[in-house]
Amino acid sequence: MTGRRVGLVVDSGAALRRRIEGGPAVVAMHVVVGGATLDDSADGEVYVRLRRGERASTSTPSPGDYLVTFERLAAECEAIICLTIPARWSGTFASASIAADMFRDGRSGPTVDVVETPTAAVAYGLVARIADSLCEAGAGREDVLHRVRQACDEVRMYGALETLEYVARSGRVPALVAGVSDALRLRPVFEMHAGGTGRVGLARTEGGVLRALERVARERLEPGPQWLMLFHADAADMAAALRERLLVACDVARDETVALAPVIGVYTGPGAVGFAALPMHGSDPAAPA
Repeated sequence: MTGRRVGLVVDSGAALRRRIEGGPAVVAMHVVVGGATLDDSADGEVYVRLRRGERASTSTPSPGDYLVTFERLAAECEAIICLTIPARWSGTFASASIAADMFRDGRSGPTVDVVETPTAAVAYGLVARIADSLCEAGAGREDVLHRVRQACDEVRMYGALETLEYVARSGRVPALVAGVSDALRLRPVFEMHAGGTGRVGLARTEGGVLRALERVARERLEPGPQWLMLFHADAADMAAALRERLLVACDVARDETVALAPVIGVYTGPGAVGFAALPMHGSDPAAPA
């Protein structure tokens, strides 16, 4: 038994590594590259294969994967909250919703809430972390749901890709646009907020990317303490340089740097770097170490 009243379920894209004992349950997602199925720990191999020109795809957890996880949590918690990225980007929300319906059939409890967050990657990871911190503190279902919805509205993510080639393969950017951008050696700097994405700048060099990301942090983040989560895809040195800039530019309450999960990295490609930011509230508990 854990001290948690609410059990939290996320997928491996949230970069929460702890499993069900004493923390969130993480439903695994996998990457298929060149016929080989790779797990969450294989990010280095994924990028080597991508640079060689191999094609990659991701696998969505099945309803059965989620149902098994809900069943395992049922004996420990009075409620279960499952977070997913938007349904338009992944089948995880559909799989989790089907599993929740199956779980509820003929059962009196615990309750299961499947929350489709409006964001992804490390912004999704920050929403998961604030939920995890509340669950660890013993918060009840309504309090966790309220803070999750608030965090979904507040969290912002900024980043830059080394190339648009990989995201073009997913169909989210036209191949022609990607080709022109790469030919001109332009690196779009993007924002993701409240379910929308948009360009906030252009850069040609790594230094230009770092300056652009520092600028948007100064100009677009709300005043007050921020929880930052920096990310990179096979670009740890660049992420470290970005962190040094953001520690000066922002009021940083806590920060973490993560390598993008392979299931995300196959769409960004190697060289991606950026950060997500979530305003901290006075009532927020400290996140578990």
